[in-house]
Amino acid sequence: MIEEQKIKSGYWGLGATIAFSLVILLAFFITQTVAFFLYAESKFAEQAMMDKVVFLNSLLSNGDAISIAEIPAAIVGVVVTFFFIVLHKRQNIENYLHLYSVRGKVLLRYIGIMLMTIVLLSFLSALTNHPTPQVMLDIYHSAKYPMLLWFAVIVAAPFFEEIVFRGFLFEGLRHSSIGFMGAAIITSALWASIHLQYDLYEMVIIFLVGLLLAYSKEKTGSLYIPIVMHSLMNLAATLEIELNLV
Repeated sequence: MIEEQKIKSGYWGLGATIAFSLVILLAFFITQTVAFFLYAESKFAEQAMMDKVVFLNSLLSNGDAISIAEIPAAIVGVVVTFFFIVLHKRQNIENYLHLYSVRGKVLLRYIGIMLMTIVLLSFLSALTNHPTPQVMLDIYHSAKYPMLLWFAVIVAAPFFEEIVFRGFLFEGLRHSSIGFMGAAIITSALWASIHLQYDLYEMVIIFLVGLLLAYSKEKTGSLYIPIVMHSLMNLAATLEIELNLV
């Protein structure tokens, strides 16, 4: 009992974890919004006689606008997360988030699991005749700087989202009365809920993938595993569009 209390005391309590996670997400969305509008303002002058509202709506699925908004927002979100961990003063960032290296065999095993998951999801989409979301196609094909979009989608977004959802929030919930199963379900549901650009089908898939990522974090004890798996999933989706497989 004493040892268990020591472990739990190394993390923010349930209320603080939820509150700080909301602040982190708020900081992310505010930064994302500011960056988006700054980009929009810089480009609006180039548009001849276009209504500003129409122009802003067109940027919601613009690859360059998405990239410019996502990257600084991810950086701010990670910095705010690290700040709350340092504020706790009980653990360093590495231990709090479980940023531990793993053996090559373990990494390859979970890469294989994610590849099988990607194949299974592709087969399911084909079986149900579910198309790739139009917003994904619009974002990719509108990007004048595809490498920037790739960085945003494959590096920035997975790193930030895993730091928050399978890192800070998951560990805080897991070490509370909620436990692993509750933490896995709650973090997966919240992660799916921020992807409002997709329809219900994609959001259910994201929720299920979230459960897989939570499981991989729990089994390996390393946050690097879900980060790599998340990046691989986004890479596969991007390559699918790039290679005209959709």
